[in-house]
Order: sequence, then structure tokens, then C-alpha cells
Amino acid sequence: MAVSQERTVTPVQAPASTRGTTAEPRRVLVVEPQASTRGLLQFGLVRAGFQVTSVRSAEEAERVLGQGPAPALVVSETKLPGLDGVTFCARLRRSALAEVPVLLMTAQPSATAIAQARSAGAHDVLAKPLFVGDLVSLARLESSRAPGSPTLVASTREVPVAAALRALLAGTRSGRLVLGTTAELLFRAGRVLSAQVRNVHGERAFRRILFLGEGAYAVHLGAVRTAGDFGVDLRSLCGPWAAALGAWRALTRVSIPLEAVLCPDLRALLAQISQLPAEVEPVVRLFDGERTVRAVVLESSLPEEVVLQVANRLYASGALLPARVARLRGLEPLPARVRSGWDDPLPRLPTPPVPWSTGQTPTPNPALAPTVAEAVPADLPGVTGWDSTAVVGEMERALRSVPLGLEPLAPPVPRVPTPPAVPAAARTPPPAAAPPPIHRPPTPPSVPVALEAGEESPLAVAARQLTLTHRASGTGWSRRLLLGGLTLLVLAFVATTAWVRSAAPRRGRAARAPASPGQVIETEVDRLVSRATERIDAHDDGGAEEAAMRAAAVDPSDPRAVLLLGRIHLRTGKVDRARSELNRVLDLQASGPQAEQARALLSTLP
Repeated sequence: MAVSQERTVTPVQAPASTRGTTAEPRRVLVVEPQASTRGLLQFGLVRAGFQVTSVRSAEEAERVLGQGPAPALVVSETKLPGLDGVTFCARLRRSALAEVPVLLMTAQPSATAIAQARSAGAHDVLAKPLFVGDLVSLARLESSRAPGSPTLVASTREVPVAAALRALLAGTRSGRLVLGTTAELLFRAGRVLSAQVRNVHGERAFRRILFLGEGAYAVHLGAVRTAGDFGVDLRSLCGPWAAALGAWRALTRVSIPLEAVLCPDLRALLAQISQLPAEVEPVVRLFDGERTVRAVVLESSLPEEVVLQVANRLYASGALLPARVARLRGLEPLPARVRSGWDDPLPRLPTPPVPWSTGQTPTPNPALAPTVAEAVPADLPGVTGWDSTAVVGEMERALRSVPLGLEPLAPPVPRVPTPPAVPAAARTPPPAAAPPPIHRPPTPPSVPVALEAGEESPLAVAARQLTLTHRASGTGWSRRLLLGGLTLLVLAFVATTAWVRSAAPRRGRAARAPASPGQVIETEVDRLVSRATERIDAHDDGGAEEAAMRAAAVDPSDPRAVLLLGRIHLRTGKVDRARSELNRVLDLQASGPQAEQARALLSTLP
């Protein structure tokens, strides 16, 4: 008697005092024959807050679905003991749980397997080995789907944009990710095609969506017919883009909060204006006491990390203050009547501008070099004008006690180690002198070694080898003549063959034109249709269905392959799928032999 492998795991519940405010965990059904993989998927989903029921076969899954409430998601392997995952998905689509999302996993994501899974009604096909984080992100996205809706709704607090995008690129679906009202990403079959944030397009817009995307977003699944202006696949997203995102997050952890609102201290700013690079001035103008740091980063034309470093530098030097701290000091944000004057060029001192690294303004990190770890000066509150009686937040407290590792304003350039300074006298080579004599110990005289009978001395062996080499080198001209003759024969043969082939049309043989892509597809479809017909005559329904599916995948508009699929489904008892394929034949061909056969077969259906 077989033992059921069903197992249900519920996340750890909250204490009784707070349990009433916690939503009931969403249910996920995992169908996986391997115990190790099943346990790994179950562990990741339970940690994410899902109630997971795991079984090893489709029969156990159907029994579980018939007993309890409908799950929010079904994740199944295609190869299962007994009923396979594709058939299980098709049967689920014909039941009362037809609206439950189904994700199929396969170790061989071929075009045929994907076509079969999508034909059975699977929402997506995931390739193994599967990253558990991707499955968790997909589970959270799919659980937000309304019944029958192609739109997934989530927020960056629950599923960040980078995690959602990685999970979507791991599958085969296409669609649009819309963040707010100004940001949009287009993806198709595991590749990002385009990105747009307001009037910014391409990789720069993609960076801003990954780095600064926050809030609610929607994923509209459906066909995407644009060619796109750049491409990011799953490999590059997990490689250089993930590294850039990690560096940005590391910078934000030691920087001013992106939601902070800053305004300038004009007195401190005018004292430092001659030391600021010209590129910094447009960034300073954006801090008007109303914009957040996130808005300034989005509106600036400089790279995101550069703008954040500028804000950190000006904040640490006292030129920028939090709006609430400025109000406590009597510095209100710039009103609208004064902003016109603020937009005028800032008055600069007559002294020439100097680099930041040599300026006179005290700063936590004058060199702006990430390799130099400098402590915040003890008199930083006095330098910046901070009021010790004002309410101090986490960022202000961190700036007073934690050193900032700021990156340089310019893009990072590989550093070349500078050799240590050497005096001129040391760099001048000394005059050439005669090398000292080398004293070697005298060589002891050689003593001849007695040889046994028949043994040859090393000197005789060397002489014999030299004689053989000399004799062999004497035959060099004959070898060269032989190689030259063989080379001429080969060249003559190649030239004759080329002339015969080029003269073939003149001797009555027609030249073969290269086949067009359409002819190649037609030839491949003909071959697959013939194979499917032979398999049907041999009563091999499995082989016939595979050949017909491949033919339909090569050319979906060919009615012959669709008609063969309908005949195969009719023979195997899949009446609904047979009716669907036969109606599709009539959509592709209103009249003709395939249409007549389809009508005849439809008339026999109940």
C-alpha cells in the first residue's frame, strides 16, 4: 500500500495579542516528485509567509484540491509518477478550479515542452534549476491576480522591481511593467526590450527604475510587438546590473535618506561657492526645500550616485540642511517670490575656483576617495552651524559619528599605483664599471669510466647522432622538390573542380538557387507533417502528437499540422482539445481539403 507524501506547513503565527491584525496566509500547492527539491521550495515559500501543501504526484494533488479551499497558486513539475504535469494542468483547467494560476517546472525547457505547457493552460514555464527567490516573487505576484485578469499588481515594499523583473525574465511570458504614471518596462521571452522614465529612455531609464523605483506597480501580461531599443537578459541582470544595484544600495545605507527634504543655508553656501565644481551648481539649485532627495536625483542630468554624493558632501559641510532643522533655526524653505532670484547665477568670489580636495571648508572627506577612511571632525556641529538643541534624526546622528565613504564625482577610473618619489641623484645610473672577476672553483679532472662489453660510450653516441643528422640534411633538396610537386597537384585539382562547378549551367545542368527562409520552413513543416502521418498510420499516437506539435510550432498558420493535432486528440479521447484544434483549422482555412476534413470530424463530435 502506497504511503501518501502530502505535507502541509503553515508559517509561524503571531502572538495572540496581534493575531487578529494578521491576514490569513495564502495557500500554495507544490507538486514535486523529488523530496529534496520539494522541501527546498516548501522552506522558501513558508519563510515568505505562505501556507504550503506539498505532494509528490498529480493524483495526490487532485485529492488535496478536492478536499480543501482553492490555493492561490499551483506549482508542478512536468515529469511526475503516473499522471504527468501537463495533463494535470489540462484537467485542472476543465474543473471548477480553472482560474487558479499554474506554474510548470521542467529541466528541459524546449520549444515543444513550452508549447505543450501553454496549450494545456499553464501560466508560465520555469526552467530548472529554479531560484527559490524567483518562485517566491512569482507567488506573491500571482496571488494578487484577480480571477481571469491578465494584470498582476504589487508594490516595491512586498516585491522590489529588481526581484519581480528577475522572476519574470526566468519564465517565458511577455508584457509591460508600469510603475506609477511615468515609468514603464517592456519585456518579452526572458529579455527586457525597452525602458522609459518620463522623457528618458534606454539604459539610463532602466537604471533609474531599478535604483529609484518605489511604490505600487502593475504587470500587464500580453503580447509585446515592439523591437526595443536595448536588451537586458537574465544573465546580465544577475551579473553587472545586480552589482551596480548592490553598490547603489550600499551607498544609500550611509547617505541621506532619499525621502529627506533639504534646503540651502545661503550664508554657508556663498562661503563655499568658489570651491564647488561648475557641475555641482545645477544640482544645488534643485534643493529648494520642497523636493525630496529622490526627486532631485530623478530630475538631475548627472548620474544617480554622483548626485547622491554631492548631496552628502553639501549636507556634511553645512550648505544643505533638513527643512525641519532649518525651520528651527529660522531658515524657512525658499518661497515662490524668492525662487526667481535663486534661479539666477550664484555670485562667486573673485578668487579662482580650487578643487574640493584643497579647499578651506572643513569636511568629513575632502578627497572624496573611497579608499581613504577619515573620521568626522569633533567640531563638525560648529562648522556646519547645527543647533545642538534641535531635534536630531538618525541621519544627522550618523553624520556626526560615522565616516562617509564617498565616491569621486567623476566616473571611476582604474587607479595606477604611483611609484614612491626617488631623489634625482638616486635616479641617475652610476657610471659603467668593469664587472668584478668571477672566481670559480677549479674543475676536477675527468676520470674515464670503464665500459662493459658491448656498451657504447656517450661520445660515440653523440658522434653517431650528428652523422645521421648531417646525412639527413643532405637530402633536403629532394624533400623540397617532392613537397612542391604534391602542392602543385593539389592546387591543380582544386582549380579543376572549381571550373567544373562554375561551368555546370553551360553544360546543361541548372544552377541550384539558395533556398529562402520560407522554403526552409515549408520543407521542415512538410517533413514533420509526413512524419506525423506515418506515426498515425503506425498507431503511435505519442510520436504523432510530438511531430504535429513541432510542425505547429514551426509554422502556426499551417492548417495541416493543426488538423493532425485535432485527429490525434480525437483518437486519444481528448474531445475538447480536438474540437478546439478543428475550429482553429476552420479559422486558418475557410475552404479546402483541410477545412472539409475538419467539418467532417466536427460533425461526428457529440
